[in-house]
Amino acid sequence: MRERTIKSKRIFSGRLLGLRDDTVRLETGKISRREICEHPGAVAVVAVTGKKEIVLIRQFRKPAERVLLEIPAGLFNKGESLAAAAKRELAEETGYTARKIKKVFSAYMSPGYSTEVLHYFFASGLELSAQHYEEDEDIRVEVMPIARAMRMVKKGQVRDNKTIVGILITQWMS
Repeated sequence: MRERTIKSKRIFSGRLLGLRDDTVRLETGKISRREICEHPGAVAVVAVTGKKEIVLIRQFRKPAERVLLEIPAGLFNKGESLAAAAKRELAEETGYTARKIKKVFSAYMSPGYSTEVLHYFFASGLELSAQHYEEDEDIRVEVMPIARAMRMVKKGQVRDNKTIVGILITQWMS
């Protein structure tokens, strides 16, 4: 069930994403095309307080044209370990630091068109300091009981897939 790349054409190369058009040969011999979004990957943090609350953020997301409730997440820097990136993103976006951080798993976000792999981390032993997100971000922190977050998922009030997965992770990690 493999596809062999015959030709690859770069269509776009931006500061975050790339787009290419690959021509592939299927095992049947048929030729087809694949449009692929190249993404460097990211980390996502499921942060839980000692009171069994999950730390979430709200921010406007232009592609969705709405404010979404999300778990903290972001890119990792060159040479930075995934765990260090998770700690940094948690601190930047929420103001919380974690004494313990554990990798849960990694998963493709949308393998039908994207190379992005998201690395999920579970953070505990939280201490609050101050947010210091990037100047082009507007992030509001929202801490809520895990049970409330689960009800919001069930009611369709959480629309971000990584956050739905993150909230479900709390059921077997906390």
